[in-house]
Amino acid sequence: MKPLSVVGCLLLATAQAQTVPPPAPPLPPQQAPANPNAPEMNTREETAAFKSHVNLVMVPVVVRDIRGVAVGNLTKASFQLFDKGKPQEITRFSVEKIGSKPPLEANATPGSPLSSEEEKGRAVVVPERFVAYLFDDVHLAPDDLPRIRDAALRHIAELKPTDRAAIFTMSGNPMLDFTDDQDRLRDALMRLRPNIMARAGAMSGGDTLTFGSLDAIKDVVQRMATAPGQRTVMVISPGFFTIDPLFFPDKNEILDRAIRANVIISGMDARGLYTDPALDVSRTGGRAGSSLMRESMRSDILAEMASGTGGTFFQNSNNYDEGFKRLAAAPEYVYELGFTPQNLKNDGSFHALRVTVKPSSDLNLQARRGYYAPKRIDDPEETARQEIGAALFSREEMQELAIDLHTQFFKVDAESAKLTVQVRLNLKQLKYRKVDDRNNNVVTLVYGLFDRNGQYLQGIKKVIELRLKDDTLANRLGQPATIRTTLDVTPGTYLVRLVVRDAEGQLMSAANAAVEIPR
Repeated sequence: MKPLSVVGCLLLATAQAQTVPPPAPPLPPQQAPANPNAPEMNTREETAAFKSHVNLVMVPVVVRDIRGVAVGNLTKASFQLFDKGKPQEITRFSVEKIGSKPPLEANATPGSPLSSEEEKGRAVVVPERFVAYLFDDVHLAPDDLPRIRDAALRHIAELKPTDRAAIFTMSGNPMLDFTDDQDRLRDALMRLRPNIMARAGAMSGGDTLTFGSLDAIKDVVQRMATAPGQRTVMVISPGFFTIDPLFFPDKNEILDRAIRANVIISGMDARGLYTDPALDVSRTGGRAGSSLMRESMRSDILAEMASGTGGTFFQNSNNYDEGFKRLAAAPEYVYELGFTPQNLKNDGSFHALRVTVKPSSDLNLQARRGYYAPKRIDDPEETARQEIGAALFSREEMQELAIDLHTQFFKVDAESAKLTVQVRLNLKQLKYRKVDDRNNNVVTLVYGLFDRNGQYLQGIKKVIELRLKDDTLANRLGQPATIRTTLDVTPGTYLVRLVVRDAEGQLMSAANAAVEIPR
């Protein structure tokens, strides 16, 4: 039996602070109205809820030249992708240049006031990068932890104002969610201690602690998935054995979650330069080589996580300052290759992946090694829900549909305010399914509200059912439709994230807005 997730207590506290509703019911089928006088537009509002699900297989790839510099000028035609040795069609392709996004300022989109009583927010810069330090206090040797902690203290002192950092441990204590408060970060690091009892169990080779360590990584990736910016998890650990097939599904789930959420996992072998005297060849003869190989296999889990998500694996060095620097620095370019497996059997089997690039001379590739097939048939409505959820917890701007996003606020009193989000959407650009004399579509709008540290506060979903008559579509929709949503907030700094998706064309747009409500 698996233990309770070691980072679960922090996530539970977050969940208790934010009421988590049950999954939203599926969208109703688009049917012809029962009578010709049925309304042409119907809107309903509900709390947004999302679940984790695997659909399109995404493969992040980092390409470096012989000097180790990331290469960013390749095209879709440069890559070949193989699933169990069979070539696959790459249907999604993008190149992300890390750190290329300009700072987001409040109310950057001009627009007339929503009302004479509402105030415009002032310009504000929101966090751009989220760095999670995950310390393996279960497997770390007591002598290694002080050196690692001191290097981490020096590293957090160099974080930028737009960075947010969090401290997590494999044992679950201490923990600190994302913040820019240097004093709180230093305090959390100084409270790091080896978990002696758990370490004794880990050294005896217990599967329960291995599952617990994998769950810790999984939980941190899940927390990172809701951070609206660049996301990096740094796992600081001596490693632990995961060569038993029993652990393969958990490792694959970690990779799937990280890739879906654009989370980079990097690993540092906390043992540094490994010089155990017991492995002296002059004393042990040929047994030293096999023992050293076995010890190196402990860190394979760190190398696998880094390789599969575009991260960095740092090992065999006592220069921990350089290690933290490399782990925090995301590759300058990451290629995202996506494909839909053909004739995929829902049997849960492992599919080995291989990526090649043309020309291949003098280029080194770092890519995901494989994935597990699902064990059930995908639900199209659930797939749409997951696409919206993945887009909501991102900072990427998408404009497949032309939308205008405006935010304004009105202070009710010193402790409360109304934050109004206004969206303008041109309904003529949508595709429609004709049923009798009506043009049908369903448009879903999801609003996410985040605080200044990237903490997800609340989400609202609006579903607009369109059953437009021909003359309405042709003559009366020259002006964009305006959808307004009001959120109850307290004074502070916020990021508003909007995702819009239509059911018929399956087009999606996403936009960001920042607002500061003075106290």
